Amino acid sequence: MRDLAPMQLSPAADRDAPAVRLGPETRSWDDVERRARRLAAALDADLDVGAVWAVLSHNRTEWMEWMLAMARSGTRLVPLNWHLTAVEIAALLGDSGASLVIVGPGLEELADEAAALAGVERVVRVVDDYEAWIGAHPDTPLDDRASGSPMLFTGGTTGRSKGVTRSDQSAPVSNWPKVWGGWGDLVRKPADGPTLISTPLYHALGLAVFTSSIVRGLPVVLMDRFDPEGVLAAIAEHGITATPMVPTQFIRLLKLPDEIRSAADLSSLQWVLHTAAPCPAWAKRAMIDWFGPVIYEMYGSSEGTGPALCTSEEWLTHPGTVGKATARVTYSIVDDDGNDLPPGEIGTIYCRRTDGPPEYHDDPEKTASIRLPDGRFTVGDLGWLDDEGFLYLADRRVDLIITGGSNVYPAEIEATLIEHADVADVAVFGIPDPEWGQSIMAVIEAPPGVTVDVDDVRAFAAERLARYKIPAVFEVTDALPREAHGKLKKRLLRDPHWADA
Repeated sequence: MRDLAPMQLSPAADRDAPAVRLGPETRSWDDVERRARRLAAALDADLDVGAVWAVLSHNRTEWMEWMLAMARSGTRLVPLNWHLTAVEIAALLGDSGASLVIVGPGLEELADEAAALAGVERVVRVVDDYEAWIGAHPDTPLDDRASGSPMLFTGGTTGRSKGVTRSDQSAPVSNWPKVWGGWGDLVRKPADGPTLISTPLYHALGLAVFTSSIVRGLPVVLMDRFDPEGVLAAIAEHGITATPMVPTQFIRLLKLPDEIRSAADLSSLQWVLHTAAPCPAWAKRAMIDWFGPVIYEMYGSSEGTGPALCTSEEWLTHPGTVGKATARVTYSIVDDDGNDLPPGEIGTIYCRRTDGPPEYHDDPEKTASIRLPDGRFTVGDLGWLDDEGFLYLADRRVDLIITGGSNVYPAEIEATLIEHADVADVAVFGIPDPEWGQSIMAVIEAPPGVTVDVDDVRAFAAERLARYKIPAVFEVTDALPREAHGKLKKRLLRDPHWADA
């Protein structure tokens, strides 16, 4: 028997000290530990080792016990995106083989409908069933075994999401703290101080930072949604040292009134990790100027194409880079014929992991489609390496626009348009054009109460972009289909234009 209580992982952690809080609700390390043991015992009694269960919930303090119990019971947890429809969630439940769903408040109807569609008979409601279920089991530790791990699904931005399995996800429970502590070391997460999580815990970024805090015995402050002023207030109130963010959150922070930004107390911050979407250069530079050299960028994916890491200082001397490979991975740039390209040339980014390539759950055909014969794999990103080994992203291959024979990368245009004061968010993609093959379309999200002058935005772009990169078509909308963690579901905008092409 092994006791893996978080307070024993870090000598600084006090049994009665807060482990996790959200608003007025706080749970101590002792409370989390006892509840996690009971849930692990419940999962062990009801599920086989390696079995899959799912969670459909907003950020809640229970996420800490869910992650600990998953690891200790040797089961796999599927964090479900609560923005999805019941049909989409049912597909994830079916693909993963989940046999049980835990559902948080306000999402019960969605969970019931999805479970019925997927044939999942057991839904445990946090409000009604959960406490009785875990309370019926002892709080004694389970035996050591292969640890459980999240089954993360790809973002679904280019097609149907698929579950991912990696070889680094099956270490013994007794080694689980070392695995996740090692990830924290790779991305240079501070070894002390509280962590703020304002991104949804169904997303890999927030969940990874959350887990690395748990195994180090570091307290976590959760927010149930991102609010720019609320984030600044939480950093000051709790002395936050570490927090993950995505570029859309940077932009919302930067568009706060000057008086709010200048009054913010950010003195405790040591580390802000961003990823999930391309970050416009102007926003990155502005965040470093404001927050200081605490901004770190990580390149990676659910499939394990990382981490690559970039410090503020490295980015300032290599503007636009997403960093250098860390010890787990190496990168190469490959052309369409499978040939390696020299530094400076754009091609498909391929990755080699020290522990081998990933697999898509129950999908050998898709698994084979992303691999080269030598084991390198790709998620379809385009980019290049410089002479020093720094990696740069051009765009997703599926997003590449070829117009009149010229390659156009939407991320470059989006980064330019988002600088305009009347552009809250923007998506750029190619649409069919009988003469040019594709023409460029931009869909702009208007700020609340603002009427966007498209001609003014077009003129703004013309001062900063080559003529062939200026969108031929502009459209204004109230909201773009962007996930809470920052990923844009561009296919929902683009696909209707290609339906009859």
